[in-house]
Amino acid sequence: MIRKSALAIALALAFPTVHAQNGPTQSGVQLYGIVDVGMERVDNGDANVTRLTSGISTGSRWGIRGSEDLGGGYRALFTLESRIEVDNGAMNNRGAIFFCPSAPALCPGVVGTSPAVPAAVVGGMSAVNSALLQAVSTVNSVNALFDRQAFTGLVTPYGAVLAGRQYTPNYEVLIKYNSFADSFAGNPGQISTINIRANNALQYRAEVSGFTLSLMYGFGGSEGNRNERSTVGRGDDFYGANFQYNTPRFGVGVGYNRNNTVTFAAPTENRKGLETYSVGGNATFGNVKLFATFLKAKNENPVLSPVDVQNIVISTGGNLAAINTILGGLYINRFDVDALRGVVGPIDLDVYHLGLNWTVGNGTLMAALNQAKDSARSLWATADAKVDQIGLAYMYNLSKRTQLYGAYAIANNKDSARIALGAACCTGGWTTAPGEDSKSLQFGMRHTF
Repeated sequence: MIRKSALAIALALAFPTVHAQNGPTQSGVQLYGIVDVGMERVDNGDANVTRLTSGISTGSRWGIRGSEDLGGGYRALFTLESRIEVDNGAMNNRGAIFFCPSAPALCPGVVGTSPAVPAAVVGGMSAVNSALLQAVSTVNSVNALFDRQAFTGLVTPYGAVLAGRQYTPNYEVLIKYNSFADSFAGNPGQISTINIRANNALQYRAEVSGFTLSLMYGFGGSEGNRNERSTVGRGDDFYGANFQYNTPRFGVGVGYNRNNTVTFAAPTENRKGLETYSVGGNATFGNVKLFATFLKAKNENPVLSPVDVQNIVISTGGNLAAINTILGGLYINRFDVDALRGVVGPIDLDVYHLGLNWTVGNGTLMAALNQAKDSARSLWATADAKVDQIGLAYMYNLSKRTQLYGAYAIANNKDSARIALGAACCTGGWTTAPGEDSKSLQFGMRHTF
């Protein structure tokens, strides 16, 4: 018989656990949150920015969670968690990104054509691609109140059943077994492609004697756009699972995510979209904790392909209103973008991570060495994209709830890669040319309540 407290399950779901606050131990409701803000300087060759940024070490948020002891080993619980952008008070993040300008002469090697087409068409394709990058890079573009998490569930002696918007099983594995979790520009999520949350999701979760099992099914409605379930049978459904074993000294886990998709070119067919696998582990030796993780991400059926963009621009003569009419109803997510190259298209990505956490003084030193290679091919991807990423950070504890931090990271873009580093979990954008490196210096403060 599996017996696990509602508190432990709730905390496991409110990961990254390194940033979670203790929930109520008895029946009740709790207001909690994180306020994180700092300065960052990002250099990308001929483009750079210095700005105040929310959520550098982890996304700022506020939430309400609670539980009720029903007796006999049963407990009801819920979590409602909202995004906060401390720099401007908004619920979405429209931070500046770097991408190739619409003029093709300023965008060498990113947008190609087959067969050869006039320069005006190339410029139109580049402009459409840049607009799509901006759209998918806007976090919570629909301004959902509880964008981060919104679920309820029942804990039983046999495990928990949870329903709503939740973190995906494979994302949990990626976060748990890397030294940066979802923090700073040095974390491997900056150069990874993964579906972070799933809408309309049911999860079964069991934890016993260090073992954790998570099984999830999402009834359509993709992460990025809150649309209802596709009219094509199981057209945008989600599947995920993970299995972990963790002790105070070491841990290991494997994870899997898959999204179905309906593409622009085949709107009546259900196809396999992004599929990710990961395996990771950690081990503690005194004040040092070591990490290693591998992630595989593949998407052979992006919603929109480079050929689709070319055909749309040609068929409309580059008319903006006509292009907006065609693309306006398109459901496209961040994971439909070839992230290392900064173009729409397929993904065939391998990511490796080695890292450590070292307790030094009144804080923790974090270090990471990450490497990514995307070998997918398309009209706009004629060579591999490779990134070597190095990250260092130090988190100093002023108290149990307040920390000061500083971080530095470099992304060495090679071949057709052009990642620009960002804050917290995800890519900050794209450099203005392939092979242009990105450097990031960050410092700030985080307060939890």
